[in-house]
Amino acid sequence: MSGSDQPGTDPTPQQDMRAAEYALGTLDAQERAALEREAGRDPGTASRIREWERRLAPLTGAVPPVKPPSRVREALLHALPDVTGQARGELRLLRRQVRRWQVAAAGSGLLAAGLALFVAVGPSRSPGGGRYLAVVQGDGAMPALIVRVDTQTGLAQVRPVGADAPAGRSLELWYVGAGGAKPLGLVGAAPSQVKLPQGAAPDGVIAVSVEPPGGSPSGQPTGPVIYTGKLIAE
Repeated sequence: MSGSDQPGTDPTPQQDMRAAEYALGTLDAQERAALEREAGRDPGTASRIREWERRLAPLTGAVPPVKPPSRVREALLHALPDVTGQARGELRLLRRQVRRWQVAAAGSGLLAAGLALFVAVGPSRSPGGGRYLAVVQGDGAMPALIVRVDTQTGLAQVRPVGADAPAGRSLELWYVGAGGAKPLGLVGAAPSQVKLPQGAAPDGVIAVSVEPPGGSPSGQPTGPVIYTGKLIAE
């Protein structure tokens, strides 16, 4: 079945999340290629990708430039053919990939500080609209989860990316707001939909803790919080 939009309909949350993941650079090679083919056929898909790249582009300016080691440049130059014909297209593709990596790295670095910022300065006023995204990740790593929240429906779409539970333990998802931590459910290997707690606001934080098999026995995190992500307006 095609993932393209039908005329007069809004994209599904799954379609929108795929575009966000593409812009973040978290899709695997097969998924990226499939979405690029779809974008070539469907203007709606192409438009969503461009819109997410536009939304996330400011994150690249938040990370200071780092000069790569000389061996990296030498390896790249050695691997690239003469800049003619097909090689020019490959260089353009490489530039786009580098830009996505910059966005992903910037997003990871900023969102890792989300929980600390929330604790330090408290809730802040967020723009309306109802739809928010959290890139949930750990200490400088690539995203573990991507969570898309709709406060109007009270639902969140959860897409595992690189979440990794310790042996014999479970990962549990939490919404952390002014009223403390509220459980959202266990993190599985497949995408899922969870219900937000009553009164969940867009100035909260999504967190993941390590728990006993089956989840926390107390309704509160009992193990270390290994992944966090601040909700940002779409």
